[in-house]
Amino acid sequence: MDKKRRIKYIDLCKGLGILMVTWGHITKLDNPVDTWGASFKMAIFFVAAGYLIRYADSYRTQTLKGYAVKLLKSLMLPYVLFSILSIGFRFATMIMKHRIDIPAIKSYILATITLRGTFALWFLPVLFIAEILFFCLIKYLPKWMRIVILIVIPVFGIWESYFIRHLIVSVDPLTFERISFLILPISKALIALWFLEIGHIGCMLFSKVTSKEIRFMIGLVFTIGNIFLSQQNNGVDLNNMSLGIHPPLFFVTGIIGSFGALFVFEFLEDYVPFTILNYFGKNSLILMCTQRPFYIISTATAGWKIISGMPGIMAWRYYIDCLGAMILVMIIEYSVITFVNTKAKFLIGRF
Repeated sequence: MDKKRRIKYIDLCKGLGILMVTWGHITKLDNPVDTWGASFKMAIFFVAAGYLIRYADSYRTQTLKGYAVKLLKSLMLPYVLFSILSIGFRFATMIMKHRIDIPAIKSYILATITLRGTFALWFLPVLFIAEILFFCLIKYLPKWMRIVILIVIPVFGIWESYFIRHLIVSVDPLTFERISFLILPISKALIALWFLEIGHIGCMLFSKVTSKEIRFMIGLVFTIGNIFLSQQNNGVDLNNMSLGIHPPLFFVTGIIGSFGALFVFEFLEDYVPFTILNYFGKNSLILMCTQRPFYIISTATAGWKIISGMPGIMAWRYYIDCLGAMILVMIIEYSVITFVNTKAKFLIGRF
């Protein structure tokens, strides 16, 4: 087993995750597809990362300093550069429209500095903090600490989900925004740390199941179970630490949704090429950093509305409209990805 090769089913999981993120950014009406996607679309990135860490045994020969430098280059450099570009772009559009919103610009800058992040860029510092914490947990702390974390973090997450819900209605929007800048980055990083640990443990446990067919059947059961359970937990939005109307289900659906996708893709990759999904999975960081800050989703949605009328009524037609807009997003993003990978690799930490 070559542990240095790129694992395709990991990229396929990331591809599914970024498609669900894109769908969630496009759709404005509550719908079962978005509810299902929200149940695991962020967790799958963290679980896949933890799974890969265990699979590749990548911590064994690394030092904290070396690992931190690697993550600074691959996560925090893109965070800083894309944040600067997105704030500059937003400011330029304000100038073009003769409507300069200084408070909004200040908010973007403060969010960037505090690691709250603008738009979907919050994901990068959260993953950075979580991976550093996870490295320290694996390398330097006793094993019992990992058990404690598995118990404590969900309890903390459930409590904070209720606390945030109460805080929103208790203070004015500006005060809530300022408080969120301070508490949300580390809170989300702890949730990410928990799913990293789950991915790590899952890889260790399921590696004992040597039959791909059995893992595939487990994946199908997990996926079907997640489709049902996810519908019981509306309102999931990890960006704002909203874990849904039944927060404990967030952790359950995050696990079974992520591992369900992992095992299904692991089996199907031998029979289906998944070329497009694999491509966007490999380039999910670029999509995460560009689709909202640079109005790509807004442009695609407006374009599709011209084509179809996009009435915005919750019916079967709504799914077609959202799918059409998502296809336009991916067509535009293909050009962006090509440009970044060929002309501006430094934006994603490659030199």
